[in-house]
Order: sequence, then structure tokens, then C-alpha cells
Amino acid sequence: MKTSATMLQDISLEDSIAALFLCAEIFDYPTPQACEDFNTMFAPLFGCKFAEQDDVEAEYIRIFAINSVTLKCVPYASWWLDGKMSGATLSKINQFYTQCGYEFDSKNMKRPADHISFMIRFVAILLEDGKQEELKEFIGFLSWFETFVNSLNGATKMRIFPLAGEITLNIMHALKEKI
Repeated sequence: MKTSATMLQDISLEDSIAALFLCAEIFDYPTPQACEDFNTMFAPLFGCKFAEQDDVEAEYIRIFAINSVTLKCVPYASWWLDGKMSGATLSKINQFYTQCGYEFDSKNMKRPADHISFMIRFVAILLEDGKQEELKEFIGFLSWFETFVNSLNGATKMRIFPLAGEITLNIMHALKEKI
């Protein structure tokens, strides 16, 4: 199978934004539409279909559900950077969202603002809005993401989650070089 780095070398800005939004959806919760869109966008590039939605949903719960005894990968920045949930990193991320003019309502979102899906989505928003300085600073909050992606590779044989991570990681590496 081709690597995401090879496949994404010449990706356009618009496609990068679309890919980031889609990867954020996969990490938020793999709805049937998100799985279908992921397969539509990436299966032709990688020459494979990733998984059926029911399988993806079950695997998502197995590897990401915080209340699960089988938790494999913690999808929160504060856990990786502070060693605990809801640490100082969460507060800094919330402040950064506000500083950039974005309000984050964690009560309605049902997850803290440092969940990986929100962070990837915010990268896409900053990119879409052309806020390069803010984007450069925010990517610093994702210093843990490569380790997270590596843990995904060890936690599941289902390619959709590691690939969503690798795609995101490769887009962020490309962005770092450009900004």
C-alpha cells in the first residue's frame, strides 16, 4: 500500500482543508457519512476500501472510549502533554480558541476542547481562514500528535484511524514547511 506521505505530496490547499475536516470527523465519531466520504476521498488514492461502518464504529469505541477498560489511545492533548486529563494544556487551548475569536462550548460539544477531532478541525478552520500566524502557533499544541498516531498503529489493525492520523500528520508537516 502506498504511504500517505507519498500520496499527499502535491495536495492542493482546498483538498488539504477538506482532508483535515474529514479526518476530524473520523476522530470525532465515524458516522456512516464520514466513513463513506473517507472511502470516496482516500480509497482511490490508496487502492483499497477501508472498512464497513459497523466495524469502524465498534473499533472506535474499543480504542477511544474513555470509559472502556480496553482504552488504547487517549485522544486528548492534555493527557499526552500534562500526563492527565483536563490539565493545563486544556486551559491554554481554550484560551487560544478565544484569542482567535472562536468560542468553544464544551457543554454542547460533550468533549473537552483538547479532543483531537476539535484540534484537527481547528487547524482546518485556521487554514481556511488564512490565519497563518495563529496556525503556526496552534500546531505547537499538536506536538504529541505523532506519538498518538504511532500508538494508533499499535492499537488497531483497522487502517482507517491510523491513516486518518497519518494524513493529518503529513498535511501538518507540509504546513510547517510553508508557514
